[in-house]
Amino acid sequence: MPGASQAEVVRYIDLQLTRRFKKLQEPYQRASEAINAMASRAHAKPFADLPIDQQTALLQTLEKGQGDKSIWGNDGGKSAFDMVLNHTMQGFFGNPRHGGNRDYASWRLVGVSPLPVRGRLHYTFEENS
Repeated sequence: MPGASQAEVVRYIDLQLTRRFKKLQEPYQRASEAINAMASRAHAKPFADLPIDQQTALLQTLEKGQGDKSIWGNDGGKSAFDMVLNHTMQGFFGNPRHGGNRDYASWRLVGVSPLPVRGRLHYTFEENS
């Protein structure tokens, strides 16, 4: 089954952070620093170096809004988690022309036929002789 990696969701988010989500660069930076601080406090390692089960447990804590408020603020990381989750879903299920869903990975997964790109000429013309 294709996942976010195969669909190039990170590429989508990176690209959109230079365009549509430009105003969210700082919140992404703060969230990245906060998840590493949280991982370091709990496991003495940055988030990326943790085993998948520990990463999952930390993310579940944020999903519930139960992250350390001294790191995340009053919402316990819920808004940061939701922001990244929403952008991940957009990158996975959105149109590939926006930088994610490479090779229509998610559309094929759910049985949706790829759509033609808007703005292209879909007709053939014969020249008059």
